[in-house]
Amino acid sequence: MAVQPPLPPPDFSGLPPWAPQNPIEANRSVLFAPPLMMPDGTWGLTLNLDYSSAIELYGYGPRSMTLDAELGRFQVWLTRRIGERWFAFGQVQIQGAYDGYMDRFINWYHSVLGVHYAARDLRPINKYKYEIAYGNGQVLRYGPVDLGIGDSRVGFGRMLGQHAQVLLVLGLPTSTAPGYRAGTLQTGLIVTGEAPLLPWLTISGSLGLGFTPRTGSLAALENVFFLSFSGGPRVRLSWRNFLYGNIFVQTPPFHDTSLKPMDDVDFTIDFGWMFRIDPRTELWVGIVEDPYPDGPALDVAFRIGLRTAF
Repeated sequence: MAVQPPLPPPDFSGLPPWAPQNPIEANRSVLFAPPLMMPDGTWGLTLNLDYSSAIELYGYGPRSMTLDAELGRFQVWLTRRIGERWFAFGQVQIQGAYDGYMDRFINWYHSVLGVHYAARDLRPINKYKYEIAYGNGQVLRYGPVDLGIGDSRVGFGRMLGQHAQVLLVLGLPTSTAPGYRAGTLQTGLIVTGEAPLLPWLTISGSLGLGFTPRTGSLAALENVFFLSFSGGPRVRLSWRNFLYGNIFVQTPPFHDTSLKPMDDVDFTIDFGWMFRIDPRTELWVGIVEDPYPDGPALDVAFRIGLRTAF
Protein backbone atom coordinates (compact mmCIF):
# COMPACT_ATOMS: atom_id res chain seq x y z
CA MET A 1 0.00 0.00 0.00
CA ALA A 2 1.37 3.38 -0.96
CA VAL A 3 2.16 5.74 1.90
CA GLN A 4 0.12 8.91 1.75
CA PRO A 5 2.20 12.10 1.83
CA PRO A 6 1.65 14.34 4.86
CA LEU A 7 -0.95 17.07 4.57
CA PRO A 8 0.58 20.41 3.57
CA PRO A 9 0.13 23.29 5.98
CA PRO A 10 -2.89 25.43 5.10
CA ASP A 11 -2.23 28.78 3.45
CA PHE A 12 -4.47 30.38 6.08
CA SER A 13 -4.40 30.09 9.86
CA GLY A 14 -7.13 28.74 12.10
CA LEU A 15 -9.75 30.27 14.35
CA PRO A 16 -9.67 33.38 16.55
CA PRO A 17 -8.80 32.76 20.21
CA TRP A 18 -11.67 32.66 22.67
CA ALA A 19 -11.56 32.67 26.48
CA PRO A 20 -14.58 32.67 28.82
CA GLN A 21 -15.59 36.17 29.95
CA ASN A 22 -18.17 35.42 32.64
CA PRO A 23 -16.33 36.08 35.94
CA ILE A 24 -18.02 33.07 37.56
CA GLU A 25 -16.05 30.90 35.15
CA ALA A 26 -13.03 33.01 34.19
CA ASN A 27 -12.04 33.38 37.85
CA ARG A 28 -11.79 29.62 38.21
CA SER A 29 -10.08 28.41 35.02
CA VAL A 30 -7.29 29.65 32.78
CA LEU A 31 -8.29 27.39 29.88
CA PHE A 32 -9.21 28.90 26.51
CA ALA A 33 -9.58 27.98 22.84
CA PRO A 34 -6.24 28.82 21.16
CA PRO A 35 -5.29 28.79 17.49
CA LEU A 36 -1.86 27.55 16.43
CA MET A 37 0.28 30.26 17.98
CA MET A 38 3.74 29.88 16.39
CA PRO A 39 4.27 33.17 14.50
CA ASP A 40 5.26 33.24 10.84
CA GLY A 41 8.00 35.70 11.79
CA THR A 42 9.86 36.25 15.05
CA TRP A 43 6.91 37.90 16.80
CA GLY A 44 3.16 37.42 16.71
CA LEU A 45 0.64 40.02 17.92
CA THR A 46 -3.10 39.59 18.49
CA LEU A 47 -5.49 42.36 19.55
CA ASN A 48 -9.03 41.44 20.54
CA LEU A 49 -12.02 43.40 21.86
CA ASP A 50 -15.01 41.55 23.35
CA TYR A 51 -18.13 43.41 24.54
CA SER A 52 -20.74 41.17 26.08
CA SER A 53 -24.04 41.07 27.92
CA ALA A 54 -24.51 38.73 30.89
CA ILE A 55 -27.88 37.87 32.41
CA GLU A 56 -27.95 35.14 35.07
CA LEU A 57 -30.81 35.05 37.56
CA TYR A 58 -31.25 31.87 39.61
CA GLY A 59 -32.43 30.95 43.08
CA TYR A 60 -32.77 27.73 45.07
CA GLY A 61 -33.84 28.01 48.71
CA PRO A 62 -31.46 30.32 50.59
CA ARG A 63 -29.02 30.34 47.68
CA SER A 64 -29.27 32.64 44.68
CA MET A 65 -27.12 34.44 42.16
CA THR A 66 -27.66 37.42 39.90
CA LEU A 67 -25.27 38.67 37.26
CA ASP A 68 -26.77 41.42 35.13
CA ALA A 69 -23.99 43.42 33.49
CA GLU A 70 -22.28 44.47 30.33
CA LEU A 71 -18.67 43.32 30.28
CA GLY A 72 -15.87 44.86 28.24
CA ARG A 73 -12.51 43.23 27.63
CA PHE A 74 -9.53 44.24 25.49
CA GLN A 75 -6.82 41.59 25.20
CA VAL A 76 -3.27 41.86 23.84
CA TRP A 77 -1.48 38.60 23.02
CA LEU A 78 2.27 38.63 22.21
CA THR A 79 4.09 35.53 20.98
CA ARG A 80 7.86 35.12 20.53
CA ARG A 81 9.49 32.37 18.48
CA ILE A 82 12.42 30.93 20.46
CA GLY A 83 13.40 28.09 18.19
CA GLU A 84 12.27 25.92 15.32
CA ARG A 85 9.49 24.39 17.42
CA TRP A 86 9.36 26.38 20.68
CA PHE A 87 7.69 29.69 21.44
CA ALA A 88 6.70 31.79 24.43
CA PHE A 89 3.57 33.90 24.83
CA GLY A 90 1.93 36.38 27.14
CA GLN A 91 -1.49 37.99 27.37
CA VAL A 92 -2.62 41.10 29.24
CA GLN A 93 -6.11 42.53 29.31
CA ILE A 94 -8.10 45.57 30.33
CA GLN A 95 -11.59 44.84 31.64
CA GLY A 96 -14.67 46.63 32.90
CA ALA A 97 -18.23 45.86 34.06
CA TYR A 98 -21.12 48.32 33.85
CA ASP A 99 -24.86 49.03 33.80
CA GLY A 100 -24.47 49.22 30.04
CA TYR A 101 -26.79 50.47 27.34
CA MET A 102 -27.55 47.47 25.12
CA ASP A 103 -30.42 45.65 26.86
CA ARG A 104 -33.16 46.92 24.53
CA PHE A 105 -31.07 46.16 21.45
CA ILE A 106 -30.24 42.68 22.73
CA ASN A 107 -33.92 41.99 23.51
CA TRP A 108 -34.80 42.99 19.95
CA TYR A 109 -31.91 40.94 18.52
CA HIS A 110 -33.02 37.82 20.37
CA SER A 111 -36.66 38.38 19.41
CA VAL A 112 -35.61 38.32 15.76
CA LEU A 113 -33.92 34.96 16.41
CA GLY A 114 -36.98 33.68 18.30
CA VAL A 115 -35.02 33.41 21.57
CA HIS A 116 -36.56 34.50 24.87
CA TYR A 117 -34.65 34.99 28.13
CA ALA A 118 -37.12 35.02 31.01
CA ALA A 119 -34.55 36.60 33.31
CA ARG A 120 -34.60 39.75 31.21
CA ASP A 121 -38.31 40.18 31.95
CA LEU A 122 -37.52 40.22 35.68
CA ARG A 123 -34.64 42.69 35.67
CA PRO A 124 -34.74 46.47 35.04
CA ILE A 125 -33.28 47.71 31.77
CA ASN A 126 -29.57 48.55 31.84
CA LYS A 127 -29.19 48.12 35.62
CA TYR A 128 -26.06 46.42 36.96
CA LYS A 129 -26.19 43.76 39.65
CA TYR A 130 -23.72 41.05 40.65
CA GLU A 131 -24.66 39.17 43.82
CA ILE A 132 -24.24 35.64 45.18
CA ALA A 133 -26.19 34.48 48.26
CA TYR A 134 -24.82 31.18 49.53
CA GLY A 135 -26.82 30.38 52.65
CA ASN A 136 -27.18 31.46 56.30
CA GLY A 137 -27.61 35.07 55.24
CA GLN A 138 -24.16 35.25 53.66
CA VAL A 139 -24.12 37.39 50.51
CA LEU A 140 -21.30 38.47 48.20
CA ARG A 141 -21.97 41.73 46.37
CA TYR A 142 -19.67 43.13 43.71
CA GLY A 143 -20.05 46.61 42.29
CA PRO A 144 -19.38 47.88 38.76
CA VAL A 145 -15.75 47.92 37.64
CA ASP A 146 -14.06 50.81 35.88
CA LEU A 147 -11.52 49.97 33.19
CA GLY A 148 -8.54 48.30 34.81
CA ILE A 149 -6.04 45.48 34.47
CA GLY A 150 -7.51 41.98 34.44
CA ASP A 151 -5.78 38.70 35.14
CA SER A 152 -2.98 37.77 32.73
CA ARG A 153 -1.60 34.67 31.04
CA VAL A 154 1.96 33.59 30.24
CA GLY A 155 3.32 30.31 28.97
CA PHE A 156 5.34 28.25 26.56
CA GLY A 157 4.35 26.22 23.54
CA ARG A 158 5.84 23.54 21.35
CA MET A 159 4.81 22.67 17.84
CA LEU A 160 4.06 18.97 17.28
CA GLY A 161 4.75 18.84 13.56
CA GLN A 162 3.05 21.33 11.24
CA HIS A 163 -0.53 20.89 12.43
CA ALA A 164 -0.50 20.67 16.23
CA GLN A 165 0.88 22.31 19.34
CA VAL A 166 0.91 21.88 23.10
CA LEU A 167 0.70 24.87 25.46
CA LEU A 168 1.64 25.21 29.12
CA VAL A 169 -0.38 28.17 30.44
CA LEU A 170 -0.04 30.02 33.72
CA GLY A 171 -2.75 32.43 34.85
CA LEU A 172 -1.35 35.33 36.87
CA PRO A 173 -3.59 37.07 39.45
CA THR A 174 -2.91 40.61 38.23
CA SER A 175 -6.48 41.90 38.60
CA THR A 176 -7.44 43.79 41.75
CA ALA A 177 -11.18 44.15 40.96
CA PRO A 178 -13.34 42.28 43.55
CA GLY A 179 -15.46 39.63 41.83
CA TYR A 180 -13.40 39.84 38.64
CA ARG A 181 -10.16 38.19 39.67
CA ALA A 182 -8.87 34.68 40.30
CA GLY A 183 -6.88 35.66 43.37
CA THR A 184 -4.46 32.78 42.87
CA LEU A 185 -2.10 31.21 40.33
CA GLN A 186 -3.85 29.09 37.69
CA THR A 187 -2.32 26.42 35.45
CA GLY A 188 -3.40 24.71 32.25
CA LEU A 189 -2.21 22.33 29.55
CA ILE A 190 -3.85 22.68 26.12
CA VAL A 191 -3.31 20.63 22.96
CA THR A 192 -4.46 22.18 19.69
CA GLY A 193 -4.69 20.55 16.27
CA GLU A 194 -5.55 21.74 12.79
CA ALA A 195 -6.56 19.66 9.76
CA PRO A 196 -6.64 21.17 6.25
CA LEU A 197 -9.30 18.82 4.87
CA LEU A 198 -9.81 20.66 1.60
CA PRO A 199 -8.16 23.64 -0.09
CA TRP A 200 -11.08 25.76 1.15
CA LEU A 201 -11.74 24.09 4.52
CA THR A 202 -9.72 23.76 7.73
CA ILE A 203 -10.97 22.14 10.96
CA SER A 204 -9.37 23.21 14.24
CA GLY A 205 -9.83 21.85 17.75
CA SER A 206 -8.33 21.77 21.23
CA LEU A 207 -8.40 19.80 24.47
CA GLY A 208 -7.42 21.36 27.77
CA LEU A 209 -6.74 20.30 31.36
CA GLY A 210 -6.60 22.99 34.04
CA PHE A 211 -6.00 23.36 37.77
CA THR A 212 -6.89 26.27 40.08
CA PRO A 213 -6.55 26.08 43.88
CA ARG A 214 -9.55 26.88 46.03
CA THR A 215 -9.62 30.40 47.39
CA GLY A 216 -12.01 32.96 48.86
CA SER A 217 -15.44 32.80 50.49
CA LEU A 218 -16.78 30.09 48.15
CA ALA A 219 -13.74 27.81 48.43
CA ALA A 220 -15.73 24.83 49.73
CA LEU A 221 -17.91 24.90 46.61
CA GLU A 222 -15.19 25.45 44.01
CA ASN A 223 -13.95 22.84 41.58
CA VAL A 224 -10.18 22.67 41.18
CA PHE A 225 -9.74 20.57 38.00
CA PHE A 226 -11.19 21.58 34.65
CA LEU A 227 -11.52 20.07 31.20
CA SER A 228 -12.17 22.01 28.01
CA PHE A 229 -12.89 21.24 24.38
CA SER A 230 -13.11 23.49 21.35
CA GLY A 231 -13.57 22.80 17.69
CA GLY A 232 -14.92 24.16 14.46
CA PRO A 233 -14.37 24.98 10.78
CA ARG A 234 -12.90 27.85 8.86
CA VAL A 235 -14.26 28.12 5.32
CA ARG A 236 -12.52 30.09 2.58
CA LEU A 237 -14.84 32.10 0.35
CA SER A 238 -11.99 33.87 -1.48
CA TRP A 239 -8.32 34.60 -0.85
CA ARG A 240 -9.31 37.38 1.55
CA ASN A 241 -12.72 36.32 2.94
CA PHE A 242 -13.54 33.49 5.34
CA LEU A 243 -16.37 32.31 7.57
CA TYR A 244 -15.62 30.56 10.85
CA GLY A 245 -17.40 28.77 13.67
CA ASN A 246 -16.07 27.47 16.97
CA ILE A 247 -17.68 25.55 19.84
CA PHE A 248 -16.19 25.89 23.30
CA VAL A 249 -17.16 23.55 26.15
CA GLN A 250 -15.77 23.58 29.69
CA THR A 251 -16.61 21.69 32.87
CA PRO A 252 -18.39 23.57 35.70
CA PRO A 253 -16.55 26.09 37.87
CA PHE A 254 -18.46 25.08 41.04
CA HIS A 255 -20.30 22.10 42.52
CA ASP A 256 -23.24 21.59 44.88
CA THR A 257 -24.39 25.22 44.86
CA SER A 258 -27.77 24.19 43.34
CA LEU A 259 -27.33 27.18 40.99
CA LYS A 260 -27.11 26.23 37.32
CA PRO A 261 -24.86 29.13 36.18
CA MET A 262 -22.29 27.89 38.67
CA ASP A 263 -22.79 24.10 38.59
CA ASP A 264 -23.36 23.51 34.85
CA VAL A 265 -21.01 23.27 31.88
CA ASP A 266 -20.15 26.18 29.63
CA PHE A 267 -21.39 25.61 26.06
CA THR A 268 -20.51 28.55 23.81
CA ILE A 269 -20.61 29.12 20.05
CA ASP A 270 -18.34 31.73 18.47
CA PHE A 271 -18.94 32.48 14.78
CA GLY A 272 -18.21 35.24 12.30
CA TRP A 273 -16.26 36.60 9.34
CA MET A 274 -12.49 36.85 8.86
CA PHE A 275 -10.66 39.07 6.38
CA ARG A 276 -7.06 38.49 5.28
CA ILE A 277 -5.25 41.78 4.76
CA ASP A 278 -1.96 40.16 3.70
CA PRO A 279 -0.37 36.71 4.19
CA ARG A 280 0.57 37.56 7.80
CA THR A 281 -2.29 39.84 8.88
CA GLU A 282 -6.02 39.27 9.27
CA LEU A 283 -8.95 40.65 11.20
CA TRP A 284 -12.25 39.19 12.35
CA VAL A 285 -15.72 40.27 13.41
CA GLY A 286 -17.76 37.75 15.37
CA ILE A 287 -20.68 37.02 17.68
CA VAL A 288 -20.60 34.65 20.66
CA GLU A 289 -23.90 33.03 21.59
CA ASP A 290 -25.16 30.83 24.42
CA PRO A 291 -27.17 27.87 23.06
CA TYR A 292 -27.39 26.39 26.58
CA PRO A 293 -28.68 29.30 28.74
CA ASP A 294 -28.54 27.39 32.05
CA GLY A 295 -24.73 27.32 32.15
CA PRO A 296 -22.15 30.07 32.71
CA ALA A 297 -21.84 31.01 29.02
CA LEU A 298 -22.66 34.65 28.31
CA ASP A 299 -25.96 35.80 26.82
CA VAL A 300 -24.20 37.33 23.82
CA ALA A 301 -20.82 38.89 23.00
CA PHE A 302 -19.71 40.98 20.06
CA ARG A 303 -16.08 40.64 18.94
CA ILE A 304 -13.52 42.35 16.75
CA GLY A 305 -9.89 41.39 16.52
CA LEU A 306 -6.67 41.52 14.51
CA ARG A 307 -3.57 39.37 14.44
CA THR A 308 -0.28 39.75 12.62
CA ALA A 309 3.31 38.54 12.61
CA PHE A 310 6.56 40.42 12.12
